[in-house]
Amino acid sequence: MSPPSQTRTLILSAISMSLLLLVNSPFPTTATSLIIESVCNQTSISSSKCVELLESDPRSSSATNLLDLAKVVLEAAITNSTDSLSFINKMLKNNGTEPIKKCAFWYEAVVGSFNSALKELGEDIETANYDVKIAGDDANNCETSMTSSGVKILSISSRNNTIKLYSDILFVITNKLD
Repeated sequence: MSPPSQTRTLILSAISMSLLLLVNSPFPTTATSLIIESVCNQTSISSSKCVELLESDPRSSSATNLLDLAKVVLEAAITNSTDSLSFINKMLKNNGTEPIKKCAFWYEAVVGSFNSALKELGEDIETANYDVKIAGDDANNCETSMTSSGVKILSISSRNNTIKLYSDILFVITNKLD
């Protein structure tokens, strides 16, 4: 093989490899980024917090439509709220104050609402929309229980804020699906 022929082969190989890497890139496509951006621009909470939360789950970037994104976000919300309920129940064993008891009650409802919404997603979008909204209201009820009792538990408040963000994101998505 002559030197120009070897050079051409190397260049073509490099271009082919670059294209292959680009096609198989784990970075989100423009369309996916637009879906996330579109949803987050309509939330009532911070758009940047919405994007940060969605991008923390790599499955969000692979969602190609709103229904796929709704499923991913609901599954993440269920995991998060279930973990939060376990956390609150552990606190309850060590500190059985009334506000923590109420938060455990409200988080049972949060988990139930997100689970119901996931089941309803393909069947009854309006009911799913209602359930995701109620989940956020229930996290807010937990926060109100603490505030009205003069109790501040930052670890629970942080979890409440995350649930309210999930609820807000899912409310926007399910409204768009309706």
